[in-house]
Amino acid sequence: MHARSTEALLGVREDTGDRMATEQERAAMGGAHRFIGLAESLERHAGAPTGAEPPNVHGTNRGYGLVFFHQEQYHLTTVISTGLRFQPLGAEPAQELACTVYKEQTEAARHLVDLTAELLVQHRTYLVPDQIVPNKKPLLPGTEFHGVLASGHPLFPPEFTRFTDPDGVEQLQVFTLLPVTLGELNFILDNGVTALRQQWARFEVDVFDLGRPSVV
Repeated sequence: MHARSTEALLGVREDTGDRMATEQERAAMGGAHRFIGLAESLERHAGAPTGAEPPNVHGTNRGYGLVFFHQEQYHLTTVISTGLRFQPLGAEPAQELACTVYKEQTEAARHLVDLTAELLVQHRTYLVPDQIVPNKKPLLPGTEFHGVLASGHPLFPPEFTRFTDPDGVEQLQVFTLLPVTLGELNFILDNGVTALRQQWARFEVDVFDLGRPSVV
């Protein structure tokens, strides 16, 4: 599928639903020209686009859609939000979310991106690097994952996470959501995110496998 197809999948309406936009919302929605080339960048790193879920998939406009990419070489599917960059979240640069998993676990990745994006839109907030978004109950049935870590991508190059315009100005950050278990959440509270990454590296944890055990 060509980059133009990716552009079509990314073409979320720059609105926030049926209600009239506020001045803050109109400011956030403006400047779509800043993201020219984004479609090509995502496809170059995440693979071929395979489908999309519109903002109004559940009836009302939730303010963002989801686009699905597949990288055949690693058998990985990446689900990326599209539309958060037009929401008045207060982030500078703008943000989108991604989650990469093995193809068989695509629905779980869709759920994690959708859940986190919905949280950001509802609370009009944004993520910062290495931020943990915890949850009291497991995010996925049958797993120990009680949160996600907002991260750079473990496999794709930095250009996937930080999209710049032709002038080299950073216009967008694509935070990758890495699921973390309850034990890992507690470990982070005691030792920090860097220490958890070191544990992942030590035990060669496959962070793309949602069937993985907790490292601590």
